[in-house]
Amino acid sequence: MRVIDGIQFFDAEQQFLKLYEYEQEHEQQKKLTASSVVTYLLMRSQCDEAGLIYETEFNLKLVCEKLGLPYSSIHNGYHRLYEIGLLAITRIGERTYIQLPMVAAHVPSKEDNEISSYFRIPNAIFNGAFLNTFIKARDVRGLLGVFDLLNGLFREYSNKRNTSLKRKKETLIKKLKQSKYAFKSWIRRVFSNKESLIEIKIEHEDMYELKFSEAAFTDREQDVVYEKFNAAVRNTLSSLLKSSSIKYATKDLKDMQFACQQELTAPLYRAILVNDQAEKFASLVVPDVISNTINKIENSNAKVLGAYFRRTIKSQIQEVMKEEIPLRRLIASTYRDEGLEVPVQFL
Repeated sequence: MRVIDGIQFFDAEQQFLKLYEYEQEHEQQKKLTASSVVTYLLMRSQCDEAGLIYETEFNLKLVCEKLGLPYSSIHNGYHRLYEIGLLAITRIGERTYIQLPMVAAHVPSKEDNEISSYFRIPNAIFNGAFLNTFIKARDVRGLLGVFDLLNGLFREYSNKRNTSLKRKKETLIKKLKQSKYAFKSWIRRVFSNKESLIEIKIEHEDMYELKFSEAAFTDREQDVVYEKFNAAVRNTLSSLLKSSSIKYATKDLKDMQFACQQELTAPLYRAILVNDQAEKFASLVVPDVISNTINKIENSNAKVLGAYFRRTIKSQIQEVMKEEIPLRRLIASTYRDEGLEVPVQFL
């Protein structure tokens, strides 16, 4: 299945950038620049679901080299984002993080678990020199215009299954608030660039009919229900780890996430597939299991976190599931129906 895979970008983030650029006056050092917008996008691609990046493991220069971005420009953009308030430093427990406040403000909580409106910016936007052309042209508004088109195309594709988006040329010029000369340069960068994510499907006298280029798509199997459930479990694990005293590296986090997915998420999802009502009970089990697991690790001298986490979460699943007999039996039956061995924690 072809899907638009990429950076989750909240509508509120896009709206903030547009208002900041078009509606507000700022001191010179706090004005948006093309490099600061590209840097924000880069940081957005590196942060977790809560808008956090572990500071000691983040190397801006290495990330720039990997993505082919000019380090000096991104370095300047990085510091400007702090001036603007789009980046901050925060401490959680004993760890220091780079925080994206706009993302952190939209993290679902127990009180409000609604996911804010968002679109996706395809990861392929970092391919080649596409973003560099905007930095060289110092075209802030041109980048914001690209975000606007990506938002519109994503909504058409996701909600209506439409593959094209119509935009009047006059409307585009007005929204960008650029001269006709600058607009023509923008058109060349956005639509004539072989690395662009957007193509002109049909050009009318007064209108463009646009579509995603092939570069915007990723081929993979998509299970929306599983992805939503898995994201919720990952968020719970991330949140509880950050507020714990456990010292872990990015590799440890990935190992723990993988173990959690295999030992807890995947088996619980089997029950959800068979019975929709199981999702409610599965969602109640998750925080208890993960919280108990983390408490055990905090009181241990574990040297290999990933392996210890896997052993501990299995034992904690077994403990919690003693009280969840219907759910445990349902999960076990899904394995037996397929002729598979039932994991010991669900026996």
